[in-house]
Amino acid sequence: MSNTPAASSDHGQVVPNLPSETEPLLGRAGAVRQLDDAPFWKNLFLGTGFLAQIGLLILTLTVWCSIFSLPLGLFTFHPLFNSLGVLLVFEAILLLQPTHTSSQKVNGAITHSILTGLSLLLLVGAGVTIVLNKIRIKHAHFDSTHAILGLVVYILVLAQTIVGFAQFYAPHVFGSVENAKAIYKYHRIAGYTIQLLLVATLLAASRTTFALGPLDFKTWKVAIGSSLVVLGVFPRIKKEKLGFKRQ
Repeated sequence: MSNTPAASSDHGQVVPNLPSETEPLLGRAGAVRQLDDAPFWKNLFLGTGFLAQIGLLILTLTVWCSIFSLPLGLFTFHPLFNSLGVLLVFEAILLLQPTHTSSQKVNGAITHSILTGLSLLLLVGAGVTIVLNKIRIKHAHFDSTHAILGLVVYILVLAQTIVGFAQFYAPHVFGSVENAKAIYKYHRIAGYTIQLLLVATLLAASRTTFALGPLDFKTWKVAIGSSLVVLGVFPRIKKEKLGFKRQ
């Protein structure tokens, strides 16, 4: 907490404490909070969130520009669905992170579940599309780091979404509401781990033969976009929600 004393207005009213000169420009790690009267969508940009938005924009545009530079076909849906699915995964967590009151948490959890549900559908669609495309052209499955990582991520996202929905909408599955809440920290840790794996999968995608050839998918663009996303999301993590003591 800042040691700067509360300031007074011209009318003698006390105004909130101002940040001290030693306060980081983007705020302390994990300190970003949704204001009571602030629109929910602003959570996407609070603190370092704007860095994540820039990174997501770079990643999405990089994928879409590369894909639409080639003739469209069955394969087209794989990167398009994946890019939208990844976008929704990160937006879902960015919206939820700054919530702290009971009403904010409930509204955030509902929005989070909707976005992650849509993301799962898109990722499943992307997976089915690439399998069908490889069957069509008689290409080997799981022949690259990207393909293997992709399968792992699809499985983890499916499991994470099922567990998350059960925790929030059907906590009795875990025996009680208290039991469901007790494993929220593991759900969060798994979620951030999946996000790192998503970034790794995107980077691996940029090194596939097709990406380096006709797709002309630039690894440096993916690296810059991914770095900004990580720098935007991870500094906003509240360590106490992961089971670590707050300092």
